[in-house]
Amino acid sequence: MKVNIIGLNGFGKRHIEAWSKLDVDIEITERKADVVSDLRAKYDIVKVNGSLEEAFRSDAEIFDLVLPHNMHRDVTVKSLSLGKHVLVEKPIATEIADAREMIRSATEHGRKFMVADQYYFDPSVWKAKDIIESGKIGTMHTVIIRDQRKYNWHGWRSQASVMGGGPLIDGGIHFIDTLLNLGGAYSSVRSNFYRSVASIEEPDTVEAIFKFSNGSNGLFFYSWGYPNPPDLPSFEIVGTDGSIIEDLRSKPKNFEAPKGKRAYGDPILNGDPMDLGYHDIFLDEVSGFLRSIVDNTPVPFDPERALRDLVAVKDIYANSI
Repeated sequence: MKVNIIGLNGFGKRHIEAWSKLDVDIEITERKADVVSDLRAKYDIVKVNGSLEEAFRSDAEIFDLVLPHNMHRDVTVKSLSLGKHVLVEKPIATEIADAREMIRSATEHGRKFMVADQYYFDPSVWKAKDIIESGKIGTMHTVIIRDQRKYNWHGWRSQASVMGGGPLIDGGIHFIDTLLNLGGAYSSVRSNFYRSVASIEEPDTVEAIFKFSNGSNGLFFYSWGYPNPPDLPSFEIVGTDGSIIEDLRSKPKNFEAPKGKRAYGDPILNGDPMDLGYHDIFLDEVSGFLRSIVDNTPVPFDPERALRDLVAVKDIYANSI
């Protein structure tokens, strides 16, 4: 099996690191000679393509797309039509109609299609979900999800026409996924968003209040305009008889955690820290996708879930105060 990773100048480096741990041949598509040189010094790369046109002639069975958001739909649909299994970085697309077309195209061509959202694979989310369903915190009434940082992007992430939704559709969609995985379907959302200090064309800070169908409430805060942010839990879940919060002692820095590569720290249940052991969310992501191809089973992160997350982003922007 061969994977063609398309786009290695940024987050694609995380992808190639994960794929290199699996029994696959690695082909890359990257225009920048210095990036290619650095990667060839670290990894066994069987082929290098210098353009998308060259990539489309590849015999790789898997295409891993790490491209600007506004390219997701076109390159995914083209790749699927060529018979490739496609892994594409989040968000699934910038528009809901495009996302639906991508999902439909995968079905029509009988290929596996998954969105790469490594946060979905963090065990803290699913341990918290299990605890909620077990009743150990009583009836959940509040879910708080937040992340804050200061970014000064000057490349394509600063351009509204390429991003398609500011930081919320980029890094923020990870946290939307976590919020909805814990809270479930929502019946309403109200929001406030604004541009503060980040060097981008779109709002850099979003605040939202969700009302979930189960009666609980969600508080969401995401910002790229927060200088010198404090260390705060990214998730807090409050019930009638207890709580779950992220343990700051195991909270990762740039995905590097005391035990593996993580998006979140381990949970603290009712004041008692939990140890979820070693996990590599990037490896879990690509290995799960590869396994779905080999075994012809559903992909671990259903693209319908990625579509759900995009719909929530659009709802936030459509329902501002």
